[in-house]
Amino acid sequence: MNKKEIIGFVFLLAITIYFGGTLASYLVIEGATYGFTEILLIVALLVCWGQFFTWQTRKEVKKDELGKMIIRNSAYMSHHIVFGALLFLWIIDFFFINQGQNYTLFIALCIAYITNPIVQFVQIKRYL
Repeated sequence: MNKKEIIGFVFLLAITIYFGGTLASYLVIEGATYGFTEILLIVALLVCWGQFFTWQTRKEVKKDELGKMIIRNSAYMSHHIVFGALLFLWIIDFFFINQGQNYTLFIALCIAYITNPIVQFVQIKRYL
């Protein structure tokens, strides 16, 4: 590990310890609940650690054709998983919870649906 990687690791570890201690204190404080911000923070920390453990020991793979293919395929697959999950949530919301009154979820579903074609269009215009 070079100096930049060590600094990044120490920074990620310090942030995790700080916010982990803060989130753990919610268990002790009476009436404290996890809200949107806390859940988003937990997800962000999980993503950071996931990226760290995925690519830290495989730096040479990330730079070659195999790594680029893995990144491309995982982005394509995750797009479809997010779209499927949003579609599933919208169907549940439409039929069982709000009877179609959740426009924010519907807009998120539409954005997830059109993101891939728009990104492909921009990439084609960029390379051709």
